[in-house]
Amino acid sequence: MFDILIREVAARFGVGDKALPLLQVLLAYMTSKESGGLIGFLEKFKAAGFGPIVQSWLGGGPAAQPISNSQLETVLGSSGGLLSQLTSRLTLERESVASSLGYLIPVLVGKLTPGGSIPSNLAPEVSSLAAAGQNLLAAPVATSGAGVSGGGGWMKWLPWAIVAIAALVGLNYCSRSNNVEAPPATAPAPASSGSVVGAFGPGPAVEPASAPAASGSTPAATPGAGAPATDEPAGSGVVGWTVESAPALKVYFDSGSAELSGEFASKAGSLLNYLKENAGAKAVISGFNDSTGDPEKNAELSKRRAEAVQAALVAAGVPIERALLEKPADTTGTAATASASRRVEVVVRK
Repeated sequence: MFDILIREVAARFGVGDKALPLLQVLLAYMTSKESGGLIGFLEKFKAAGFGPIVQSWLGGGPAAQPISNSQLETVLGSSGGLLSQLTSRLTLERESVASSLGYLIPVLVGKLTPGGSIPSNLAPEVSSLAAAGQNLLAAPVATSGAGVSGGGGWMKWLPWAIVAIAALVGLNYCSRSNNVEAPPATAPAPASSGSVVGAFGPGPAVEPASAPAASGSTPAATPGAGAPATDEPAGSGVVGWTVESAPALKVYFDSGSAELSGEFASKAGSLLNYLKENAGAKAVISGFNDSTGDPEKNAELSKRRAEAVQAALVAAGVPIERALLEKPADTTGTAATASASRRVEVVVRK
């Protein structure tokens, strides 16, 4: 739904790999319940005297009127406003941000208002992107230091990363429901299947978590191998492991939750350092869930978990193009228990 739009913004306005996080933050801002959702967002423009322009956006189509950078400055350019936040958080020129928003906002409003009306619920893809944008908005702005692929100053990122992850812990991307990953009994029985779900595109096959890695396999082909079952927590937690001499992570979640464990920042240090020292390496992020509850809702929950991990890595300085969401091939028996199946695996692809 948004892939072509992201590529077009990246090329047309020179924002490159910042196009995706820019779109995520914009959707989070546009749909924030705290500011009245999409209705509240559009009211900002109407209050500034741009009601006819807003009306032309509803439903999309060729009648949508453009909005200029100066008009956007009037509505979103206040100190601490959206333009300032995007400029500082994504380290982009303000003019590039304003031009990108001037193109994106009419298109997004059109997509979010089919038939010219504002729906009561957002589409799952919109909700997922907005949730990732909330992660980025919650992270404090880095004032110094280099990114993962940069040179010196790496240690300056670590305090910021820790604070950023702490902020992420406070966010919960989906409500607990009896229809989504029913909580296990007090003494969990082995799950009959640890089905792999998500919406990240074609992905590699997955080995059972308790099985050793197959001989000659690559890290991307065997997420799940190498971590002893005894290391798997009963609920939220993070376990570090190694695949072919490269650090990897297993991030576990409570039933029905996409909330990151507070120990993510400390456990991710080895992986972050490895990515810094190996500029050609990428973090491949795959989401799993247990076999209980509604499969469709579990698939969305699994995707939200993977996106939460991706956002945490980006907040710690990993470029978005080096933190890849990838759906593994469907398989069974990925873990010995239901709680161990509720996880996201991060492995390195060289």
